[in-house]
Amino acid sequence: MGFTRRWWLGRRVGMSLALLGAGTGFAQEAPPEAPVEAPVEAVQTEALADEPEVHSQVASFAITKLHDSPAVVTAVTAEEIRASGARDLMDVLLLVPGFFFGVDVQGTVGPGFRGLWGQEGKVLLIIDGKEMNEQLYSTMQLGHEFPVELIERIEVVRGPGSVIYGGNAELAVINVITRGIQGSTDVLAVGTYGQLSHGNGRRSLTLSGRKVFESVPGLSAFASASLGQGQRSDAVFEDFFGGSASMNGASRLDPTVMQAGVGYRDLQLSLLYQRQDTTSIVSTDEVLPAPADTDFESFHAELSNRFRPTDRIEIIPRLNLTLGESYRDSDPDSDFFYDKRYRRLRGRALARWAAFDFLQLTGGVDLAFDQGELRGPAGIGLQEPFNGDQDSVSYRNVAGFVEAYSDNPIATVVAGARFEDHSFFGSSFVPRLVLLKSFGPVSGKALYSRAFRAPGIENISLGDDVRPERTTVFELEGTVRLGEGQTVSANAFDVGVTDPIIYSYDADSGSEAYRNLGRLGSRGIELDYRVRGTWGRAQVGYSFYRPAGRNDVDDYLVPGESGAFTGLPTHKATLTGTAKVLPWLSVSPTAVLVGQRFAVGAPDEEGVSEVQTLSPRLLLNLFVRAEDVGTKGLSIGAGVYNLMGSDFRVAQPYNGGHAPLPVFTREFLVRLTYLFEPAYDDE
Repeated sequence: MGFTRRWWLGRRVGMSLALLGAGTGFAQEAPPEAPVEAPVEAVQTEALADEPEVHSQVASFAITKLHDSPAVVTAVTAEEIRASGARDLMDVLLLVPGFFFGVDVQGTVGPGFRGLWGQEGKVLLIIDGKEMNEQLYSTMQLGHEFPVELIERIEVVRGPGSVIYGGNAELAVINVITRGIQGSTDVLAVGTYGQLSHGNGRRSLTLSGRKVFESVPGLSAFASASLGQGQRSDAVFEDFFGGSASMNGASRLDPTVMQAGVGYRDLQLSLLYQRQDTTSIVSTDEVLPAPADTDFESFHAELSNRFRPTDRIEIIPRLNLTLGESYRDSDPDSDFFYDKRYRRLRGRALARWAAFDFLQLTGGVDLAFDQGELRGPAGIGLQEPFNGDQDSVSYRNVAGFVEAYSDNPIATVVAGARFEDHSFFGSSFVPRLVLLKSFGPVSGKALYSRAFRAPGIENISLGDDVRPERTTVFELEGTVRLGEGQTVSANAFDVGVTDPIIYSYDADSGSEAYRNLGRLGSRGIELDYRVRGTWGRAQVGYSFYRPAGRNDVDDYLVPGESGAFTGLPTHKATLTGTAKVLPWLSVSPTAVLVGQRFAVGAPDEEGVSEVQTLSPRLLLNLFVRAEDVGTKGLSIGAGVYNLMGSDFRVAQPYNGGHAPLPVFTREFLVRLTYLFEPAYDDE
């Protein structure tokens, strides 16, 4: 399939892919002169009737069918999210092969992937083209973090994405596409009420509106706001030192999200504000006398345009501004006082040329300026100056990237590379080569990728000449379409990390440090079976991963257990589905079985660490949804999460002394959704 065909596929798919390029990728949309024929949900539903026909741009600069994407990709649609009753990104990612979670400092929870801890700069989260990892430590915070009712689609690259996205996409990429300006004029209102067994659950109110101006072809706008309250758990946390405390009322997760944007033809401006106010009864390793506040806040703006000098050339410039504060405790009397701000100004330009019908060439540049500054006095709490004695720091990063996509009868070949140069730690070069081949209902992929994790501002400040860690990944994936609506895929992978950036914390001095040390490796398989029909759909997944190659970083090893990673499971099995009981009523059960895990305490004075074994756990959820209740567009959903009341905890995936943290406690939840779509007179 040559460039011209892919070009028009992009037009047919429409603005649902408008921000899917996420950074250096393309934005594809319907021609400005074309009338709005149907809402994007209808286009997606039609395309998703046969899942292999779904189109993606998350893993390449070219738009391809999902099973032809030059990466191992899992796609989750808005309908699947709504039907399952997913409450946040954690609920969605728990069902994706390879993903699990771990607890970090100050009660935050982040992703692990294929047995490796992915919290700091190894897994990239993107929302509508905006990179959401905070810039100080490069982390993300999961749990009641973003209103899932605004999500149109999630695409997860289960593998490295540094060639496309740079130094925060070493292991995986989570790309979230929200309602945005795509689609037709409508108004959405969603209210959620949750109740834990012994305390308040998640409560939220979300409003969103989109407007297509019929009198000005090509002009559209949108705005949304979501306010929420919640908490991580109502269970009891127990540290490694014998202390315990209830998390009920002491594990607050209160999100605020606002979005707005306007587009005129190819020119688009979009804004995103996100704030998460949290409390935790544990900071680094032991129970606190009282819950400590930790807040995260960020603002993102993007301006983009597109120029088409000819039918075979596109040029897309993008300009991004990011402002934020993370891990903030602005009380100067607090032992955990920390108040720093970061800023990133980033400009990118991409050019794509269809040299021949079978060959597409893409190239571009990426320039970023990062700044960190103190917003409060240094030397109290956790607040230390940058690099030992500086109130502010600034860095420059410049990158160039290329990709050749050749679609020919022998095999589809995708080759690309990225070169980056950072003003502090120097240059990084990562290549990628992918071969794809289909034989009727069978398709296969062979992937070789290099990737890197770029140190963040605080990694540099607290590090001893810290430099990027390097990763090499080999993957083989095979997919068989067994018939209409049935697919089965298997993926084998091998991941090797050289000079990983290792975090350490000295509880006696209260100091943090980063250093490059040793090697890490992971090897395993992932299986996925999907079936869908008029009755509904079902999916079964299985992940197996274990240490492989040279693993010599003590912080990630379990004493006496050479076949397991600290904190993360070796086995994970999932089952989810939706059954249409009546045309308007669906039932969606979810089951997640997590294998044995190990939590490792910090070494004592004699170098001995306590090892706590976490037995296998089964998590069962059940969600029921009724659509068009009483009036068109009104749906009511009710769910029970952790139906069996399992003691489900996540451990720290390194030997930092943090005991397992309760998550996914039992919750009863009701969700009301109303989508109003005004009818238009075609005359």
